[in-house]
Amino acid sequence: MEFAELESKPPLALHLIWIIVILQFNLDGKSKLYKDVSLAHLFMMNNVHYIVQKVKGSMELREMIGDDYLRKLTGKFRQSATNYQRATWVGVLYCLRDEGLHVSGSFSSGVSKSALRERFKSFNGMFEEVHRTQATWLIPDTQLREELRISISEHLIPAYRSFLGRFRSHIESGRHPENYIKYSVEDLESAVLDFFEGCPVSQHSRKRSQ
Repeated sequence: MEFAELESKPPLALHLIWIIVILQFNLDGKSKLYKDVSLAHLFMMNNVHYIVQKVKGSMELREMIGDDYLRKLTGKFRQSATNYQRATWVGVLYCLRDEGLHVSGSFSSGVSKSALRERFKSFNGMFEEVHRTQATWLIPDTQLREELRISISEHLIPAYRSFLGRFRSHIESGRHPENYIKYSVEDLESAVLDFFEGCPVSQHSRKRSQ
């Protein structure tokens, strides 16, 4: 915070803000122990969000800290959520680009089926790994969990729907299309609902079938 912002605050408020700053510093240090960068960002998001909710839930704490600093904390956990999405989904969405799929020559031009098959295989493998892993991660706050799922869907689903619409016919006209197109759009929408529940995918499937 700017020094001018702190000058007007009473000693108890300054002490409380200092405690929160130290807590964030310690959390940041612990997050670096995670080998998975996406999980490190999720850890920070969960914990800073918890602090924000505790402050919002207490009129006394909120008045002491002030709305300016509360907005800074809110920005902190939202930045962690953005960092998580970048770390997790940029590579997955990169599979759904057009570049590298089109061929042109003196005798033919169009889509390279071999490159397209590899692209679908890469997407399937990456999404399966993210789905399997991140279903076991937990976001305890229901609203935050739902907000992050919606944000994921808003980026993933339109990109996959568009890619599938453009290139499905090239795969389905070849042999064993089921080896490459493993997901319908609806399959992905359903899979995103498994994220951040804190249990393996197999348990989610059983819940949905009950």
